[in-house]
Amino acid sequence: LILRSHVTDNKLLTYVLQLISQSEGWWTDGVPGTLLSRRDQFQEYRLRMDGRRSVAGLYRDAKDEPFPGSSNFGIPAEQIFSEFLVPTFLANTHDLEPMLQAVDEGTEEVDDALTAFHDRYHRTELVSKRQQLEESTREVLTVGTAYHKWTWGSLWKQSEVEFNVFVDPASGQPAMQMNPQTGQLEPMFADPKMPDDLWPVDPATGIKLKVAQLPGMDTPRLIREGPQLTVVTAESILFPPSANTVDPDTWDYCGHRFGVSPWWFLGREGDPFDGKFQNVDKLWRWLGVKPDQIYLKPDTKLVQPVKLVEMHLKFPVDASGKPAEVIALIAEDAKLLLAWRVSRFPRRNFFARQVWSRGQHPLGKGIPETTYGPRAALDASANQDTDAGNLYNHPPLLLSSLAMLEDEDYETTGPGTQWIMQDINGAKFLAPPIGKRDPIARENWLMGIMQRQWGVSDLNLSAPTSALSPNIQTLGAVREVINQGSIKFGHLTKRLAETDTAEYQFVHELFAMMLANPKTVSLNGQSVTIQPKDRVAFFRVSAKVTARGNGISTNPIIRQQVLMQSYPLLIASPFIGGDLETRKELEEQLLSALGIKLTLKDSAPLQQSQLFLELMQTPEGQQVLPQAMQQAIQAVQLSQASKTNGVQTNAPNRLAVG
Repeated sequence: LILRSHVTDNKLLTYVLQLISQSEGWWTDGVPGTLLSRRDQFQEYRLRMDGRRSVAGLYRDAKDEPFPGSSNFGIPAEQIFSEFLVPTFLANTHDLEPMLQAVDEGTEEVDDALTAFHDRYHRTELVSKRQQLEESTREVLTVGTAYHKWTWGSLWKQSEVEFNVFVDPASGQPAMQMNPQTGQLEPMFADPKMPDDLWPVDPATGIKLKVAQLPGMDTPRLIREGPQLTVVTAESILFPPSANTVDPDTWDYCGHRFGVSPWWFLGREGDPFDGKFQNVDKLWRWLGVKPDQIYLKPDTKLVQPVKLVEMHLKFPVDASGKPAEVIALIAEDAKLLLAWRVSRFPRRNFFARQVWSRGQHPLGKGIPETTYGPRAALDASANQDTDAGNLYNHPPLLLSSLAMLEDEDYETTGPGTQWIMQDINGAKFLAPPIGKRDPIARENWLMGIMQRQWGVSDLNLSAPTSALSPNIQTLGAVREVINQGSIKFGHLTKRLAETDTAEYQFVHELFAMMLANPKTVSLNGQSVTIQPKDRVAFFRVSAKVTARGNGISTNPIIRQQVLMQSYPLLIASPFIGGDLETRKELEEQLLSALGIKLTLKDSAPLQQSQLFLELMQTPEGQQVLPQAMQQAIQAVQLSQASKTNGVQTNAPNRLAVG
């Protein structure tokens, strides 16, 4: 039994506030060698992604030469890579049809009905999921980590409609009657097609009542029910400072810090098990307003968001004293416990997405951190040339202060720095250096290093440069670069697809536990309505939902190459090429990879083979067909022997079947 009391609430509030302070202390700790905290460091990564001058650490413009804002100028290399990787990643995961597969754990066969349901739910019912995945992937590439939070919710809609009611013929007021279920007076609904002998009359005058229309609300319609996705930034997650695993379900606690408007609390007083909060009256007193007068005071107190922390943790709240998984909602600044309840989820509803893990704490590494060295060199080279104003400029022009020439003589020299010298010899150019410096080639070389590191392989394939390969003009060099990029991209996709699989399975389990309204699904090509009592049977435990994306077999170029190279070997195999059904499936995959839309029909031998297999499964077929096959083999052998001996027979072979 769950025990609720003020003592339990105070203990839980005190414990949660200590956990919040503990985790916040980790975020505010300084990064060794810098003046930044861990949260400030994430802001630095975001500035680098936007092409800011990360090596100088400047957050404002310190000078305006050689152009305004040059002090905060950098090359947005990370943004170039991320904007290439994000759509490519989505094309190889979420955009696949289907994006996932539901496989029965016992038979290892694909459940087409469950696969179609989950694919349609993630693709169409979660209308903003693709945009959220773009945002989430950018976060992963920027700061190394993003979190997905799944919550169960329902969306209901109502509309205003006109109702026919009986009204008094003189005053036009609606006629009222007692509702036996609610015990309240309600208008009498009218049917204009009611027979005259049943038409109600005014009891005082005996005159028939008239029909009028009154506005009202129709029955609420369920638009959507199921898990909803929210993308949470890494800075908003609270975790134990000693945590070193990635999955939030393995931490001692997991918190989510967010802010809401004070208007959000209107009408949410009551029992937390009904979706409402307790202690909201104390929150209103802390804000200094009354809920019924909030519309009169749109001042600064109501403009500032209220900071909330949703904490998932183990805490003893039942009679046995054993810890249970509890979800508590805390108003951080007001130090109020707004609600708590025992979690109904099969696990914590947070999922961490990252590619490169650190190991010492749950946060990962993004592009700005993994390419810190080449990026710093890239910025230093560009900023040095920008500050000096000598990016591909002419050599300095030496001018004598004793023997100045006419202004027209300087116009043919072109742009460059002018140095005034105490030399009577007049004007002359400084001798150029022995080795010509090419800053653009150096930038290209550094960009090529980062491209190889993150698998962005086709940005410079057609450019006249040797940044990616010394012999990029040859076919072998192009193939080498593509393979390197595909391996890196496969690593990115596979790591994120592992988290997708965990999320798909979590969504599957939530439907089995929480579906409260009928749900229409497609079963064997027909629409079937799943009732709440049947949810456990349809969303069964034995079904495992996995993501299809792995970055290599789903890469269109690599998949096409693999199918083309393996096709001759597979066709020669008696287990594949000899099986017409398997061969047909292989050729359909090959045509799809080549972009050719062609429906392959079953050939006559394939149809006969299928008929033979069906007959062999019957007792009559097992008795007759082996004997017929033996006779057919003997007839073929006899025919071949006759041809070998030079004897040609035209007699038909008669097979006794049955």
